[in-house]
Amino acid sequence: MNLPCDDPLQYCRFCFTQFRVEPLLSGGQKDQQLVKQISSLVQIELDSNQATTAAICSMCRHQLTEFQLFRDRCKHHDSIVRDKVEGDQSSQNDMWFAVEPLGDGDDSDEDDTPISKDDLRSVPVSEKQTKVNFWRAISRDVGVIPEHIQRDLELTGFYRNASLGMISPTTIKQIEQDMREAVEFVISQGANRAEVLRQYYGTVYCKNPSKFKFLAGEVQTILSITAAVQENGITEYLNKASLSQKVSSRKEQLNASETPDNADTLAEILVEKIQDYYKQYTTDSREFKAFIARLPRQKEIDVRQKEDGSIFAFIHCSYCKKHLQAFVDSRWNVWRVYNFVKHTQKHYRVENIRTAKRKRAQGGGEDVIDESDNIHS
Repeated sequence: MNLPCDDPLQYCRFCFTQFRVEPLLSGGQKDQQLVKQISSLVQIELDSNQATTAAICSMCRHQLTEFQLFRDRCKHHDSIVRDKVEGDQSSQNDMWFAVEPLGDGDDSDEDDTPISKDDLRSVPVSEKQTKVNFWRAISRDVGVIPEHIQRDLELTGFYRNASLGMISPTTIKQIEQDMREAVEFVISQGANRAEVLRQYYGTVYCKNPSKFKFLAGEVQTILSITAAVQENGITEYLNKASLSQKVSSRKEQLNASETPDNADTLAEILVEKIQDYYKQYTTDSREFKAFIARLPRQKEIDVRQKEDGSIFAFIHCSYCKKHLQAFVDSRWNVWRVYNFVKHTQKHYRVENIRTAKRKRAQGGGEDVIDESDNIHS
C-alpha cells in the first residue's frame, strides 16, 4: 500500500484519510498529552521529529477520546466492584445518598450551616426540584444550558450518573440518533404537541424533529458539561442539588401554605403531645430536666395548612436551630411527631418505647406503656 501523498501533513498518520486533517502538534499546551495518549492507547511511539511532521484527522482524534473514555469508564466500574467486594463504601454508593435521600422531614433554613452526608439522607427532595437544582449547579460552571439539551440528556440516560462525564463527539452523534428515533415517544409526554417538541428539540428542529441534530454551539455546551463533571465529579453536583433543596424547602412550603384559623389550638395540642411523650421517661437527672426545659413551646411551632386541607407544622429545635416537620394524621386526627423525636435523640437520648415497655413489664407493677400509644406510627 502506498502513502496517500508525499506531504505527511496532508494525510492522517493513523488512517491515511486526507479529509479534515490537521497537524498533530499545533503548538498548544495539550500537544504532549495527545502524543502520550497515542502511545498509551495504540502503542505508537512518536519522537518529537515524527510528531512535528505528522497529521491527524478529526475522526481519529475522536476515536482516541472514545478509547480514553472507555478505559476510564472500565476502571471506574472496576473500582466500584472491587470496593464492594472488599466491603468498602465506594464513591458510587456515596452518590446514591444524594440521588435517593430518605425523607424524615428534617429541614433547616440556615443557609451557611455545613451539612453532613448523614443530613443528605434525610432530605425529602422532589424529582422535579432535583432536576432544577442539578442543572442549575452545573450551569454555574458552564453557563446557560438550553432546556432541550437538559431534557435530551435526561431521556437518553446521561442524567445524574457518572456517564455524563464520559460523553464524546461520537456519543453526541448517538444521542442525536436516539432523539430522532424517539419522536413518537416525546410527543406522548405532553398534551401540547408543539410545546413538548420545542422542549426536546429546540426552536430550530421542533417542526422537523426527524432531522434533529445539535447546533455547533450546543455540541460545545455538552462537551463543557462533560468536562465539568470530569473535573469536579458527578457526586459534587448531586450533593449540590440536594443541598439547594434543603436550603429552600422550608421557605417553599411556607409560601405554598397558609396559617389555619385554629393554628394556636393545634400548636398547643402538639406541645402537649411532645411533653406527654417525654414524661414517660422522667428521671431525676439534671440533664433530663435541662432537656425537658428546652422542648419547644407554642411560640416555637409554626402550624400551616396546605391547599388540600392537610395540616403540618415546623417545630423549632432549640439545640441546632433546625425545623422539624410534624403532621396531623387525617385518619385518626392526631399529631405524628416521629421526625422530631428521632431528631432530638441526637441531643438527648432516651430509651425507645419498645425497650421501656420490656423493662417495665419485666420489673412488674402497673407502669407499662399502653399499646395504643402511636407516637412512632
